[in-house]
Amino acid sequence: MQIRKNADPKVWEDFIAENQPWNFLQSHWWGQVLEKEKKDVRFWEIWDNDKLQGIVLLERKKMARGGFFFLESLWGPVWSRNIVGSIRGDLLRSLYKRVLREENAVFWRLSPPASVLITPRTLESGYYLEAGNLEPGFFWEFFPTLARTRPPKKTLLIDLSLSLEDILARMKPKTRYNINLAKRKNVKIKWSTNEKDLEKFWKLNLVTAKRGKFHSHEFNHYLNILKIKSINPDNRAEIIMATNSGKPISANLVLFFNKNVYYLHGASGDEERNTMSTYLLHAETIEKAKEEGYEFYDFWGVDSKKWPGVTRFKEGFGGTKKYYPAIYEIPLSNIYYKLYRLYRRIR
Repeated sequence: MQIRKNADPKVWEDFIAENQPWNFLQSHWWGQVLEKEKKDVRFWEIWDNDKLQGIVLLERKKMARGGFFFLESLWGPVWSRNIVGSIRGDLLRSLYKRVLREENAVFWRLSPPASVLITPRTLESGYYLEAGNLEPGFFWEFFPTLARTRPPKKTLLIDLSLSLEDILARMKPKTRYNINLAKRKNVKIKWSTNEKDLEKFWKLNLVTAKRGKFHSHEFNHYLNILKIKSINPDNRAEIIMATNSGKPISANLVLFFNKNVYYLHGASGDEERNTMSTYLLHAETIEKAKEEGYEFYDFWGVDSKKWPGVTRFKEGFGGTKKYYPAIYEIPLSNIYYKLYRLYRRIR
């Protein structure tokens, strides 16, 4: 196995598009977003027999206590669909050893390929999982992440191969009614990549964060998503904004990536919520995505326990459930990792 660093952006994005087209969190573009925010990022390509077999975006992050570091590869590594599970296990083992040798960190947060996971033997501290064709005595111990901030486990997808009539028919009656109500109230829709419109989104976002009692990203995070260009010009972020009498009342930040369109972030003000503009934003995005030939509209996370109100809103549009890859942690320093798990459980 050979690891090549400082990857070619086109090679990287073509590999993502062919093997996991939905995985923007491992894309070269997303790595550029992180680098713009002064994050410590590594781009590694995994080659075997002169063929690209995998890629992994590694972010080195400082832990909240003690000055220690951990590594994060959300939904990574990405493997070639042409290699079998046992080979993935061998490559992951070699990659792990390389990470262990080169990176001074407590653990590595990643998504092991499903093909290397077997029915777990429960341990008190987590799960025991095994990769194929391993040397005697070698085993993997992956532990379910305790991180509160992570990608969604489950989402809803709208199948854009359906006709608009079929998509509407699968929505709940109240959702269809609210879409039409927004149109009757003369809500206008605007698409934009302009920074001034992002500032309007940001102001609405601050209102949303205060109302929902959560912490927002910094403005520059949204600006980087909007302005940093992918090597693939079709991969882009846009703002869709709803206005009434020229005044912005709600807006979404939408990502167009390979075959999918993602509702990444939404914002709405406290005024004129009776216009139901947020419903129209999604209806218009679905129509645009379908017209441009995308395959799925991804609502980017549902959870009836953590986000009951938002989840009910998204479920009103219909769609089918999709489970994203589970995220685990593998220790790079057993002693410090045990202390970290204990600390997180106590918190």
